[in-house]
Amino acid sequence: MKTLLASASIATLLVSAAVAWAGYFNGPLPPNHHIHDCTAAHCDYPHLGVGFFPKILTGGDVQAYLLDPAECNDATDKSLLPPNDGTATPTENQPLRAGVCYTSTTLIHLRSIDINDPAPDGWSGPISPVKLRNGVTYVTYWLLTPR
Repeated sequence: MKTLLASASIATLLVSAAVAWAGYFNGPLPPNHHIHDCTAAHCDYPHLGVGFFPKILTGGDVQAYLLDPAECNDATDKSLLPPNDGTATPTENQPLRAGVCYTSTTLIHLRSIDINDPAPDGWSGPISPVKLRNGVTYVTYWLLTPR
């Protein structure tokens, strides 16, 4: 009887976790998050441009990418954080991006660093060089892991 109760409890826990997991990805964005789902010339926060995500996730197929676009915590994009939010330019020795974005199936580890800095070991890239007002050219490296 104890085994049956323990098995039933574990099954209930797993079903509850699965339902909560599925609901999290179908609901509104959490606070301080944005989604890269905009293909228009002008995008309004929290909907930001698709950027390089289709290239690294779907081989450049934007329509396939839009079926499961990347969501990011604002802390990943340092230009969205104070004191950079007014200038869109990181401070000295600060990466442009560092953190994790995600789709329903993939964690996307990102790091945008000075083009002169060494690449992170085992990461793909570089992609999307961008020169900002601080005079630094940043390139982005990524590492994909399944969820």
